[in-house]
Amino acid sequence: MTTHDPSQLESWEVLLFRAAQEMSLSEPQYVTIEDRYGQIEKILNTPDEPLLADAHVFVQGSVGLRTTTCPPPDAPKKLATIDADAIVWLPNAAHATGLEVLQALERRLTAGTRVTAKVEQLRRGVRIVYADERPGFHIDVTPARNAHRNVDTHGHGQLLVADRHAGWKDSSPRPYSLWLQEVSDEVITVARPELLRKQHMVVAKASQEDMPDYDDYIDANPLRAAIKLLKRNRDLWAMRENRIDDRPISAVITTLATKAYESVVARSRNAPMQPIEALLALVDAMPQFIRGSRGTYQVLNPRNLDENFAEKWNRPNGEGDAYAAAFYAWHAAAKADIRLGLQDLGSADAFETRMNERFGVPRTLIKGVLETLPGTLPGRALGTTQRSLTLAKLLGAGATTTGVSTATAQSVGRLG
Repeated sequence: MTTHDPSQLESWEVLLFRAAQEMSLSEPQYVTIEDRYGQIEKILNTPDEPLLADAHVFVQGSVGLRTTTCPPPDAPKKLATIDADAIVWLPNAAHATGLEVLQALERRLTAGTRVTAKVEQLRRGVRIVYADERPGFHIDVTPARNAHRNVDTHGHGQLLVADRHAGWKDSSPRPYSLWLQEVSDEVITVARPELLRKQHMVVAKASQEDMPDYDDYIDANPLRAAIKLLKRNRDLWAMRENRIDDRPISAVITTLATKAYESVVARSRNAPMQPIEALLALVDAMPQFIRGSRGTYQVLNPRNLDENFAEKWNRPNGEGDAYAAAFYAWHAAAKADIRLGLQDLGSADAFETRMNERFGVPRTLIKGVLETLPGTLPGRALGTTQRSLTLAKLLGAGATTTGVSTATAQSVGRLG
């Protein structure tokens, strides 16, 4: 790993973890989405649709994984809403076709939400759009039944999700969520353990509730912070490059980041590192966990090897190539962006502009964090600190901004 100024590493670490918090849902937003989840099961509880009898709704996707982010600033319509997901487990749909189930679900949700929300068709479910909220959000509702020989209830174990074209497709959302929780509970071996103890970086055990508490969602876990940063960076990259339709999906990013985190934790046992170093290594390692090549790419659910999150990459007639190419192009940019604070961008304005472009972080937040940092500032030359800049102003334009603060640079000792 490249050697960096330790105080700048810590400064960049503080800002990145604070940025991950900033792009997270606020507590009122989280409570509103939680309320809408509760309404879905009430709407489905009707005798009008036998296929939906005894339906059980549970959270999946980024809300369940605690990696949901708010839309980036100035996002176009496709990226301007908070994305939430739910599975509807159907114990009475064993003999129905996927299309029959999807049609029944659409009829019921359309009737039950026609006053408050719009219902749209998806290939594997129905989207309920709550456009009147600020920011708006949608819940993608996917119907599922047990896979063959799965005798578990309430969506545990291997499932089949309805698909308008393929009938039913393999999926294991609950085991996948538990896998991510298990991995995120693994602790990096750090060179300075007191840093983690002070900041409570080790998260609590997985919640058994359908939706985790807000305090659990907002935790400063390194893996979840990394996933939030990468997803926001992905969206802004897609906006800049006009690649919104083929941008890497969150399931691919989350799976590769989690597998990479596993490998980084193992490496840290022999070579202790700081959380920021683990984050850099995690991003670098992500492509190592992609299997196959053109037409046979695999990013598999480790708890269900029949579920391939990269299946779009394998579409025929060149369609899949765009998805694979988009991932590798984004990842190359993300590797550079995650090191943004370790470069010398020449001025505070240049750094703030680039940070805003790459992670959508408000300038006010950046300025506020930088004012608290005693060490070398992110995005500046070695030894450029708040103290050196202040002294330079006092001494006049002829004073240098380096050399003044190197001796006084302190360890930050916190992660945002």
